[in-house]
Amino acid sequence: MTVRTGFLAGWVLLSSWVQNAGAVHACDSEQGLLCPAEAGFDLGKCLKDPSKWEVREAEGEISEGCKQFMALNDACAEELERSCSGMAYSDDTLVCLTQWTAQDTLGSACKDQLPKKEAESSEEVDKEKEEWRRKRKAARQAAQDMMDKEKGQDSKKKRRRRKKASKEL
Repeated sequence: MTVRTGFLAGWVLLSSWVQNAGAVHACDSEQGLLCPAEAGFDLGKCLKDPSKWEVREAEGEISEGCKQFMALNDACAEELERSCSGMAYSDDTLVCLTQWTAQDTLGSACKDQLPKKEAESSEEVDKEKEEWRRKRKAARQAAQDMMDKEKGQDSKKKRRRRKKASKEL
């Protein structure tokens, strides 16, 4: 599996959290229906307390994807405050935790809640890397050959110029 495929697999997992096609984050539809005036960590508090919901009917349910997103925000609250400028319950939450923040600064509880990367097959990576190395080596050799050829032409021109200059004197 390539890095690109692993990245896509992570985004597929993330998109499975999102219930609506137009949703910005996994709790976007719940936010719009239950807690439209809340954002950040206050949104999490509101979603967890049905007495704060604006809709108290059967349609006011929390989806499984939103529950997972809430667990992620709870587990990574300290990291979100420290490294992500408090971007809890936003579309940048996962991006910040997985791409903008060094993984060694995340706590174990936070790491456990992040989407898991699929293990890469070392054999496949080795084949792809070997193919890339072969192409790259050929490209470097072609560039070196072109430079050598130009260098040879330049030295011939310099010799001709020197001969002309010495004849003119």
